[in-house]
Amino acid sequence: MSQTRNPTLSRNEICEAIRSDVISGKLGFDQPIREQRLAERFGTSRGPVRDALLRLTQEGALVYEPNKGVRVTSPLSEEERSVVAGMRLALEKYCLAKFMETMDEDHERELSLLLERLESACERASLPKVAECDLALHRYWVAQASSHLESMWLGLSVRMIMKYSRLTRYEDITAEHRRIVEAVLDHDREKALYFLEENVV
Repeated sequence: MSQTRNPTLSRNEICEAIRSDVISGKLGFDQPIREQRLAERFGTSRGPVRDALLRLTQEGALVYEPNKGVRVTSPLSEEERSVVAGMRLALEKYCLAKFMETMDEDHERELSLLLERLESACERASLPKVAECDLALHRYWVAQASSHLESMWLGLSVRMIMKYSRLTRYEDITAEHRRIVEAVLDHDREKALYFLEENVV
């Protein structure tokens, strides 16, 4: 019997799921990506999967090579990572400052919730979930500040966070992000940007 198609699954949802697999390490560096397998997994046609892979290729998480297909990109060198970190930090500092100018109570509640999810993942020492929650927290204030810069920031951040496995001190991850969020909630722009820089670089 053929697998039932899921017409309600959006291209964006497929993209988010594949991206999560990449940043969590479920899909390793240089691993080939098969459209048909993903279509079967998501219960959809290959079209939406192809669109998702194209977007992730544009972001830099995946790479396409003629006659070889799509694969997870290779890791950044330390020198490359330093350059990417600087670009990400400049974008994110701008977005965080803009976000703080218009932040309201709903934003504050969402930030607190995202921080709680990250702290919970750290308590469970779940590296894939930590990577996912870390990205979600930072992405929140970027997305709220500028939808135009979000996609650019996302590509840089995914490339950085793909090496998340080098981090093992979960208490440090929790402490760093708590300092950022507390400064944001206190409307202390200077401290928020300072702690953000400590975390990203």
